[in-house]
Parts: sequence; structure tokens; C-alpha cells
Amino acid sequence: MDLKRAEILALLAMAFGVFMDGLDSSIVNIALPSIAESFGVDANAVAWVTITYFMMIAGLMLSFGRLADSGHIRKIYIIGFAIFGISSLVCGFSQDLWTLVGARVVQGIGAAILGAVAPMICVKFISPSKLGLAVSVLMLSGAVGFGSGPAVGGLIMDMASWHWTFFINVPIGVLAILFALRALPKDHDIKDAKLDLAGSAFLLIAVVAGVYILEMFSHEGQGMICAAMAVVLVACLLLFVRTERRTAHPMLNLEMFRDWRFDSVSLCYLLMNICYVGVSYLIPFYITKELDVSFTFTGILILIPSIITILISLPAGKYADSHGRKRMALVSCAALLFFSIGYWLIRPDMGWLPFIPIGIMGGIMWGLCGASVASRIIDRAPQEDKAIASTLSNFLYYTGGSIGTAMFASLATIGSGSIGVPLDLIPPEDFLAGFTFAMIPAMVLSVATFVAGYIVPDEGIGSS
Repeated sequence: MDLKRAEILALLAMAFGVFMDGLDSSIVNIALPSIAESFGVDANAVAWVTITYFMMIAGLMLSFGRLADSGHIRKIYIIGFAIFGISSLVCGFSQDLWTLVGARVVQGIGAAILGAVAPMICVKFISPSKLGLAVSVLMLSGAVGFGSGPAVGGLIMDMASWHWTFFINVPIGVLAILFALRALPKDHDIKDAKLDLAGSAFLLIAVVAGVYILEMFSHEGQGMICAAMAVVLVACLLLFVRTERRTAHPMLNLEMFRDWRFDSVSLCYLLMNICYVGVSYLIPFYITKELDVSFTFTGILILIPSIITILISLPAGKYADSHGRKRMALVSCAALLFFSIGYWLIRPDMGWLPFIPIGIMGGIMWGLCGASVASRIIDRAPQEDKAIASTLSNFLYYTGGSIGTAMFASLATIGSGSIGVPLDLIPPEDFLAGFTFAMIPAMVLSVATFVAGYIVPDEGIGSS
């Protein structure tokens, strides 16, 4: 079960990309209030700094995954780092909001490349018998990046300005390029890279429309626009399916989805991300509104799941590769259920102590799901589609996170009786009602993940 030197180097190259994306995702959120103040815009306008970034990631990831699967992994991965680093530089030098948003669109393209290629490295360069360990390294790298973002962002905001939350990506990107040139094998067995342009365009438009609806439907004056976007979404999804069925070189082999077991494990992972990311989005609002603690201590409480994930990811990967993934997948789903129940029961008069066991449950869930749930998607894919299935798992992560964030923000406003009011403006007593209300769907989703994972038998240990 020991990794060869070439496998270790490949995993470290992968870790650079996942760490950079995780760091950027969380560090920018810390800087958003300062960016809004710097440009003299409100919270709704500055939200596009984040929205456009995730639109591009979700909309282009599968396209770049298919391109990389043709044999261009090393070249495309390095191009992704270059795009990400250069666009980060432009973000930092932006003098107005819309220049920043435009640069974030380009940065999202770079992130989509990194997100497409990183999990593919687990399939292309790592032995199938070590798949769980490889995916655990991927999850670990993301947890380190995302978990360190608030602390690094807070330090930067205290010592410099929001511009440096983007500039920090430049030296990391340069180091990543130099390391990838040395660590990843040169591209070989290159096939004709015939990109499904029509399918890519339809999927990108569908994702843009879907993310727009999720982010904007609760805002005043967006009803008709969101209705029009819904029509665009449905039309583009239908056209995407039609195109993929007819083209000689589809971006996504839809035949994979004829296997109910593949569908079930994919649904399990999607629902886990919707639930976990959605609930996690509400936690900082709960702490700042309901508890009298400092911002530094808030960051420490939020870090608990990431710390647990870091501690258990690698042992979990080795165990899953040796003993099978189903049992661990069910433990991960059960941890998600306890995580949701814990937040349903929590009350302000309990103080901050309940965040420790609840955070541990969240960390267990996230630390185990890479080695088990995400890896089962690759296990269940046909041999010729395992590489693109690894990219699909990352696509489900980003898609689930986007849906979960918007969904649970809306649930909290509905439950608080404050529809159309931004979360940060809802009074604490009303927010508590909305927060508790949102945990009911979270528990339902958690049970659904358990069922979806339970009905699928294990593919086998070390399956290829």
C-alpha cells in the first residue's frame, strides 16, 4: 500500500491546485466587506465577485476534464495555474468592481481547469488499489486550503488590504508551475482532442442560468428575470442531453447514467455537498448573531471540522482501499445526520461548547467521504470513463455547494419570516427560528444520503 516516488510527486502536484482553490474560495469571502467599502457598492453587488467565479468553475469543469482526458493533463494543468496566477494579479490591481468581476471570470476559468485535472491525477497516475488514499489527499488539501483561508485572510486584512488576498496566489502559482513541471510525467498517448463545443456551450449557459436563479431569486425585482432564466436553464439542459446523445465525441458519456448504482452513489455525493456546505454557510451567521464571542474565536470554531478532516483523511483512505468503501460511506452519512441534528438542537444559552462535538461530526463526515463516497463514483464508472468520472465527482462538489449555499440561505430567511432580507440584517431572534427551520431539510437530506449509499453494494477492494 506504500506509494511510489512518482505517485507521491503526482499527489503533491495535485495538492497544490486543490489547496490554491480552497484557499482562494475562503480568503476572498473574508475580504468581501472591505471590497464593497473600497468600491462604494452594497452587499448584493459585491456578491458577483463570488458568483461569477463559481459560475465559470461549474460551467467549464467537465469540458476541461474531457480535454485533459485526451492525454494533455500536464500541459492543461500548468496552463490552469498560469491563468489563475495572472488573473489573480489583475484582480489585485483592479480599480473598480466590474474590472474585478471580469478578472474573477478569468480566474474561474483557471480554477475550472485545476478542478477538472486535479482529481484526474488520482486516476491517471495513481494505482487503482490506492484510489481511496489518493482522493483522501485531494480532500485533505482542500480542507487545509479552505480552513486556513479565514486565518490568512484576517491576517492580511489586519496588516495590508484586500488586494493582497489575490496577490498571495501569484507566488503560490509560480511554485506550483515549477513543481508540476518536475513532478508530473510528460503527456503521452495523446488522442485527438475533439472538444464538444456545442455541448460545452449548452452546459455553461445552463449553469450560469441555474446559479443566477439560486443566487438572485430572493432579491427584490428579480422575479421576471429568474423566470426567464429558468426557461433558458431547461432549454439548455434539454439541448445538452440531445447533443451528447448525437455527437461522436460527447463531453460526458450519458450511458454511465443507465447504471442505477452509479446514479445512486453520484446522488449520494451531490446531496452530501448540498447539505454540508449549505449548513456550513449558515454557521458564521449563527455565531456572530447569537453568541458573544470575538471574530478570532469565531474563526477557531469554524476551523474544527477542517482540523478533524486533516487528521483522519489519510488513514481513512488507506482503510477504504484495504477494507472496502461502503461501510465508511455509511459512517460518513451518519456523521452528517448527527451534524444536522446537533445544529437543530443547539440554542444560544448553550454557549459555544456544543460547536466542538458538532464540528467533530462535520470533520468526520468530510474526512471520510473522499475515500468512500467520492471514490465510489469512480469505482462504479466504466473503465474507459473513470477519468472523466473523477472530474464529475468534483463537478458534483461545486454544484452541490452552490445549490446548498443558496438553498439554505433561502430556508433561513423563509423560516425567520424575513423573505427578501439579507441574512446579515435579520434580527438574532428571528434568525434563530430560521436557522432551526433550515436544519429540518438538512436532516431529511442526511437520511437520503444514507439510503442512497446503503442500497449500492461495494464494488470490491482495490477495484480498477
